[in-house]
Amino acid sequence: MRPTKTTTTRDPLQKTASRVLGMATSALDIAVRNLDNARRIANFLRGRMELEVRPTDVFISSYPRSGTTLTQWILYLLAHDEQPDPTHLTKVSPWFERSLAIGELTASDLEHFASPRVFKSHLPREWLPDGARYIYVERDGLDVLVSYFHFYCAYLGFEGTLDDFYRRFMEGHVQYGSWVEHVAGWHKHRSDPDVLIVRYEDLLADRKASIERIVEFLGWGRSERWIDRAVIESSFDAMKRRESVFDHATALLLERGVSPQSFLRSGQSGRGAIALSDAQTREFRERSSTGRRLAIRGLSAFLQ
Repeated sequence: MRPTKTTTTRDPLQKTASRVLGMATSALDIAVRNLDNARRIANFLRGRMELEVRPTDVFISSYPRSGTTLTQWILYLLAHDEQPDPTHLTKVSPWFERSLAIGELTASDLEHFASPRVFKSHLPREWLPDGARYIYVERDGLDVLVSYFHFYCAYLGFEGTLDDFYRRFMEGHVQYGSWVEHVAGWHKHRSDPDVLIVRYEDLLADRKASIERIVEFLGWGRSERWIDRAVIESSFDAMKRRESVFDHATALLLERGVSPQSFLRSGQSGRGAIALSDAQTREFRERSSTGRRLAIRGLSAFLQ
C-alpha cells in the first residue's frame, strides 16, 4: 500500500505576519541608515564650524585613488625632518571629514595638532573651511576607474566585473559620486591664489619638480637636502615598505581577514587605457571632455 501524500498548508495569517515583519525590518534598516547619515552630517558640520582655521593649514583633496596618500606623505616628509615613521599617517595627517563625521576627532582635538596641520580630504572646495591652503590632486580618469575597481573588490566586497564597475563609475553610482563632477568642481577654483592643482602623472614623471612647486606654493623654505629626501622616501618602493603606515583601514581590514598589503597597488599611470576596451576608453574621453554632470550626490556620500 502506497503511503498517503500529505501537503502542509501554511496558515494565511502566518504568511501575512511574515510579510509585514519583512517590510517592517526593511523600513527599520532604512531608518537606521538615514539616522546614521544624519548623525555623521551633524558631526561633520559642527566640527567644520567649530574648527579655528590657521593660515598654515593645508587641505589635500582628491577624488579617491588619485594620489592623496602620496601627496600627504610628501608633505609629512617636508614638515618633519628625520623623525621616526608615524604609527599611521592619519595620526599626523587626519582625514578631515571622516574623522569628524564618525566622531574619532573633534575640532578641539584638532587644536592639539602642531602647525602646519595637513588634512586629507575628498571634499569639493565648497565644503571645506576657508582660510587655509588647498592642494587638489588630479589623476587620469581611466587610471582612477581601474584603481577604484580593484579597491572596491579588495576592500568593499564588490564581486562584479570591470565592465560592471565601468558602468557604475560612468554614472557616478559609486562612493563619492561622479569623477567628472568632482574634477570639474575643483577646476573652477584653479585660478584662486590659495588653490594648487597637482597632477599625479607629474608626481611620477618628475617628482622633484612637483615637490619644488608645492614648496613654493606653500611658502615653505626647504633646503635641497630636505627636498631630495622627500623625493627618495616618497618613491613607490619606499612607501610599499611602509604599507601599514598608509592603509586607512588596517584595523578594520584585519578584523575582516583582508590583507592590508594591497592599499598601494602599482604606483603607475596609463594602466586604465590598457585594461578597458577601445569603446569604453572612447566613451570615457568624450564624456570627460564635455564636462557633463553625471550624477549629483549629497554630503552623506562623502562621509562614509
